[in-house]
Amino acid sequence: MNKIQRILVVVDSENDSLSRGGELPIELAKAVRLVTDKSSTELHLFSVAYQKHLHHDSLSWDFNQSQKRQEYCDQLAKNLDQLATKLKSEGYQVSSESTWAYPRYEAIINKANEISADLIVQHTRSYGKLEFHHLTNDSWQMVRHCSIPLLLVKNDPWNDQPALLAAVDPMHSHHKPLALDNRILEAALTLQERLTGKLHVVHGYAEAARPFAPAGVIEKEHREVLDELLSSYAIQPEQLHFLDETPVSALQQEAHKLKTDILIMGAISRSRLSEMLIGSTAEKVLDFFRTDVLIIKPKQA
Repeated sequence: MNKIQRILVVVDSENDSLSRGGELPIELAKAVRLVTDKSSTELHLFSVAYQKHLHHDSLSWDFNQSQKRQEYCDQLAKNLDQLATKLKSEGYQVSSESTWAYPRYEAIINKANEISADLIVQHTRSYGKLEFHHLTNDSWQMVRHCSIPLLLVKNDPWNDQPALLAAVDPMHSHHKPLALDNRILEAALTLQERLTGKLHVVHGYAEAARPFAPAGVIEKEHREVLDELLSSYAIQPEQLHFLDETPVSALQQEAHKLKTDILIMGAISRSRLSEMLIGSTAEKVLDFFRTDVLIIKPKQA
């Protein structure tokens, strides 16, 4: 992701602020911050309307419900148009579109492919008022099936100079599609440039994972492959966090210490059961981290 020319912003159709005007929805406000050249970056506002009780398969479907669904869709389209008009008046290149579709994630992925989006920005709506941010099924399906970089944003605004944390795992590159760690770093550097952010890189090597190895061997092996990965990038020593921790523990520790705004990480399937598994680290991070997460997928063949 060394360029961002087309951003698909998935505007939450259930956000009450759409009909009230005023501030931009958080997902759109963050997408706007990624636009450094208004003349060369396009924002595509897209919202997928769906209400189960207004779906035509409902047993109680009647003309009145059909009318209500049309009114719901018309109001959503109007709200999106107002957002687009506001941004156009500020010089942004913007288009807007809403559609009725189920499942939502398929419509979003199809639209992203149709416009050749470089990035998708989507708000993650959690289940209830919980301490952790459990993703909805739609968000999980996006992570599983979307090959385009996916920025899952939450409610907290970014700092003026956002803290960016790139999670790499070069030691296990033989289990990964080629160059995924490079794609993670390139995406992180792009965000750093766009947001004037502070970039950090983290890798946990977990000495205890091989208890019978001679002391220091695990650390040495991991350090060598990490240095090889980073040799092509201008990452300074103070930006690198090399920890004797599991990947998840290393991420938790550094994300908290650095007050991270955006975590950049990869997500792959480690099983043929790709409908169920996307990798243990990603599974734990996505549900339980409060920070925004940019998901990078392997390059498609």
